[in-house]
Amino acid sequence: MKTQAVLLTRDSEQKFSGYINENLMQFIESVPDAMILSDPKGRIAIVNTNTERMFGFSRNELVGREVEILVPARSQNIHPKERATYYADPTIRKMGLGRELSACNKDGVEFPVEISLSPLKIRGKIFVWSAIRTIADRDGNIAQVLGELHKKGLILGGLISICAWCKRIQADERWEELERYIETHSQAKFTHGICPDCLQQLDPAKYMPH
Repeated sequence: MKTQAVLLTRDSEQKFSGYINENLMQFIESVPDAMILSDPKGRIAIVNTNTERMFGFSRNELVGREVEILVPARSQNIHPKERATYYADPTIRKMGLGRELSACNKDGVEFPVEISLSPLKIRGKIFVWSAIRTIADRDGNIAQVLGELHKKGLILGGLISICAWCKRIQADERWEELERYIETHSQAKFTHGICPDCLQQLDPAKYMPH
């Protein structure tokens, strides 16, 4: 029970002791994501240390509160409805598929996140683990890499003017062959061949259907 005493507040420990597997609790504490166990009403039952680090709240401040405390103000009215929809058919899945999600820390600062949901049945009652990962660093790193690639001319981007007839590219007030332009502005290299359509035009007798 020593691990649970570390992970839970006193009230939560009394409620969950005896039927939360200690090995599971140790695992939850070791994962790099913020982990939150909540009930159908959104009340937080358990958090791990990374939840405290990510959001700036202590366990005592979170346990017993509704998860909306971690949701941006503009989404707090919508979130309970989405939670009810999830509990109607709880499955292991990503939250907000196809949408950009944000969380909010104790200071009111929003940051982009990915959230995975996983239902857990405890004495016949469904709870949900939310695994929360910040993607702010990832997005920043991607932007930095793309910026460096653009600087070095390793990828193409922006608006490119191309002749609709001869397919040459306008670059610095001169027109360049498409292949030369791509090779100059990227690391791509060309190898040449002849596609079946062009071969048929060059030698129609050989490629007439039988």
